[in-house]
Amino acid sequence: MCRLFVSNSNKSMIESLYKSLVEASNYDIFNGGRKHDTGWGYFIVNPDISLYYKTSTPIFKDKALLNLSDNSKYYAIFHSRLAAEGQPVRGFIDSHPYLIHTSTGLIALAHNGIVDKNIISKDVNLNPKLYTDSEILGFLVSKFDKGTENIDKILYQVNKYIKDVGAFIGTFNVIAIKIDRFYDTVKISSACISDYPEKDENNYKKMILIKNKNGSAAMSSTVAYYYGLLDSFGKITNKDSIICEKGLPYII
Repeated sequence: MCRLFVSNSNKSMIESLYKSLVEASNYDIFNGGRKHDTGWGYFIVNPDISLYYKTSTPIFKDKALLNLSDNSKYYAIFHSRLAAEGQPVRGFIDSHPYLIHTSTGLIALAHNGIVDKNIISKDVNLNPKLYTDSEILGFLVSKFDKGTENIDKILYQVNKYIKDVGAFIGTFNVIAIKIDRFYDTVKISSACISDYPEKDENNYKKMILIKNKNGSAAMSSTVAYYYGLLDSFGKITNKDSIICEKGLPYII
């Protein structure tokens, strides 16, 4: 299980979320103080620049700096990994986010939870032994991209699909950025979806959404706690924030 956030915001907000992710990864208040120490990464993009970074070093031990301009807004995905049992741990390659090229653009994706990769790998013609469940999920998301759908609609369709085929076995907290290419421009969009079985209802699995003057973001509950949106009981403390409804996609 992992910690993550997606943001469409300015430099200040992204850097503050990054700091909160570091704290959440070093001591997870909603998971008994566990550390998320199986690597981390980010993908940051706007029409003028993209930055992509992945490493096997725990985020709270890394010294990576963000090269962002004060005057720009960015779409960003950050993810700190705690590898699930049975998933490969082979260095940076298995850290999130994953970049998947499609026939019309690019999808960047990160995931917190577990899906049955043996089932969905058949639909994307991949050997499940060579990929994490989250990377295979990224290829499945790209399969649903027909070139015109918004990323929030795609995440909703994929969430429904993995339930229909019996691959929904754990948490499905997914964040994604979609870049559509056209003849004279590109279109960038981002979204999140949060879902998990009713029996698994707890503060650790929730995702929190915030929108304010600096931009918008969705994040894991522990990140939201260190960012000042939740208290230690998992209750919202910020008027600009909500707990994401299960199974409902949100445009970020």
